[in-house]
Amino acid sequence: MSDIQNFFKKPEAIVAAIKKAEQKTSGEIKVHIEAHCSSEVMVRAKEVFELLGMHQLPQKNGVLIYIAVDDHKLCILGDKNIDEQVGLGFWNDTVFNMTRHFKQHHFDDGVIEAILETGRKLKDYFPYDKATDTNDLNDDISYGK
Repeated sequence: MSDIQNFFKKPEAIVAAIKKAEQKTSGEIKVHIEAHCSSEVMVRAKEVFELLGMHQLPQKNGVLIYIAVDDHKLCILGDKNIDEQVGLGFWNDTVFNMTRHFKQHHFDDGVIEAILETGRKLKDYFPYDKATDTNDLNDDISYGK
C-alpha cells in the first residue's frame, strides 16, 4: 500500500505549475490522488470532479487530473466546454505523455507537463479576464483514501 501523501517528491512544484497554468486562463485545474480507484477510472474521476465542486464552475472549463496510485490508473477529465473544444485526442495524448514519465518513475514531471499543456489549451479557449476571473478552486493537490 502506498503513502499517497508522499507520492510526489515536490508537491509544491505541482501546486506552482497549477498556479502558473491558471495565470493566463479562466479555467481551473485540480490534481487528485488516491490509493485505489473504487470503480472504472472515468466513473471515479467524475465522482471526484463533483466532490471537489468542479461541476459548479460557471464556464464549465475545469480539468481534473486523477491518479489512483496502487491501481496504476489515471485519467484527465475536462468539463463540458473545454472537452468540446479540445476533443478526446488531446486528453489521450496528454495521458500518454504522463504515462511515459510515470514508467520512468518521474511522477512529478509527468503531472507538471500535463498541467502546463492543459493550461496552454485552456488559455486558447478560455483566456484570463482580469475584470471577471477569480480563482474558484484552491490550487492544492487533493487526496483521497
